[in-house]
Amino acid sequence: MPVKKPEVPDPFHLFADEDMTEKHWRILEAAIRVFSEKGFSAARTREIAEEAGVSEGTVFNYFKTKKDLLTGLLLPLVARYFRPLLARSVENILNRRGHQPFDQVLFDIMKDRVQLIEKNWPLIKTVAAEAAFHPELLDPVRTRVTPYMIALVREWFQGEKSRGTIRDVDDTAALRVFMSMIVGYVLARKAFPEGLPLESGTVPWEADDVEIRRMLDIYLHGIARTIEPREGGGAHAPEN
Repeated sequence: MPVKKPEVPDPFHLFADEDMTEKHWRILEAAIRVFSEKGFSAARTREIAEEAGVSEGTVFNYFKTKKDLLTGLLLPLVARYFRPLLARSVENILNRRGHQPFDQVLFDIMKDRVQLIEKNWPLIKTVAAEAAFHPELLDPVRTRVTPYMIALVREWFQGEKSRGTIRDVDDTAALRVFMSMIVGYVLARKAFPEGLPLESGTVPWEADDVEIRRMLDIYLHGIARTIEPREGGGAHAPEN
């Protein structure tokens, strides 16, 4: 049975490809490359124009200031590049799950999200770095994209709870932990590409599939040998 679409506006209808010219896209894509390499403060509009193969005046025809260019990056690029991936791929995974085990569906979603972040890392890195100084950059994600995605997965979680597949845990907490695993894993691999540095030496990364399976095993089963739910959502080991 297909997952019911959430009662949250689709975040992607605002920017169709036909709303923007090919030259407009070239400027935005060039800005991502320049901002990613040099940062917002050090980047020059002239460099963006050269990267896009247009005059500096053409850039200013579309974006009056450099900040307009930065704030104009997020939603149209999310619409164009994430549109087939951000929500559609999760919808497809959930709708084709059939009789797949719960852990396999989680694996498919997590691997899809990891690949999405990797593929779009220059854009994500640029926006994340500049959001500390320009928090409005994250407004499209906070107000449109994230609520849609959370509602989509929460609908599935609630269905699995009603079928007895998972415990009656807090949906928001479960989703928060799941999303944190995805982001934390990618950031750790970016920060320590050779592996995690320990006193005994660097522990190299395994393939994504192996690492994701390990994380999901801990997510689904915990680390304690025996555990009992604590009232209010916590947990404690039973007394001997």
